[in-house]
Amino acid sequence: MDHHPDSRLSPTALFALIVGIFSVPCFFVFPGVSGLTALVLGFVALSEIKRSEGRLHGAGVAAAGMVLGVLHIAGAAVMLVLFVTSAATAKHHAVAPPLVVPPVAAPAPTAPSVTKLVNPEQPGGRTAESQTRATKFGSVTLVDPAPGAATLDTLLREEQARATKEQAQLLVWISSPELAPCNGVSVALRDARLQKALAGTRILRLNVNDYYVELSRQGLPVKVLPGFVLMSPEGRPLDYVNGGEWDADVPENIAPVLGNFIHGRYTRRRHPWHGATRGDETAL
Repeated sequence: MDHHPDSRLSPTALFALIVGIFSVPCFFVFPGVSGLTALVLGFVALSEIKRSEGRLHGAGVAAAGMVLGVLHIAGAAVMLVLFVTSAATAKHHAVAPPLVVPPVAAPAPTAPSVTKLVNPEQPGGRTAESQTRATKFGSVTLVDPAPGAATLDTLLREEQARATKEQAQLLVWISSPELAPCNGVSVALRDARLQKALAGTRILRLNVNDYYVELSRQGLPVKVLPGFVLMSPEGRPLDYVNGGEWDADVPENIAPVLGNFIHGRYTRRRHPWHGATRGDETAL
């Protein structure tokens, strides 16, 4: 296009290009702001040039600034999506620590009743609370074995026998006292809604640090906690869910999931379980 004899470069177009260029080093300081500014200035410059009847030129300069602005905005949008996705994933997937640490007792319920159980392998069958601690929450029994009290196979066999005698469902809870979601479930057990949902259940709470190897050999997930496993009378895992099935660790979120889970009604899941795997087996 021929320019007017007095045509000069549009200052706004030049400014749009400068802002677009500087939006690259300023990306992590003002993400999105510099790019949006360059885009707006480019539009303004093009409008000014069109109205000047040839007295202003620099449409290409303005367009270059706009392109840099668009690239800047696109980069900021991608960074925002990655940040939100990472935050959401971290909230619902607590990973168990790989190192063994000293066990810490879970928050004690309000006025629970504690039953001291006899360890049948102890000489004379004398009572020792340090071996097994059973706490009653309404009609729910929570069993906490002491570290080294028995092998996992022995614990599962003994607790299944007690659950059968009580006509209760055995639920294995894989936990870690270092993780907030696990402690959130411990606190929620005080609530009547969760006690009603788990009525008639005997829960064996296992510290993943004490039984990591044995749980892995059983083919049970040990990376995402808390995890809950329904056991068959023969000691086989029937079904599994983890804390990623609910949002905040509060009774109104936990109770419907675990209540439907133990009764076989929890079918629509965020994280479906495909069965236990051992060694180099692949879950079906």
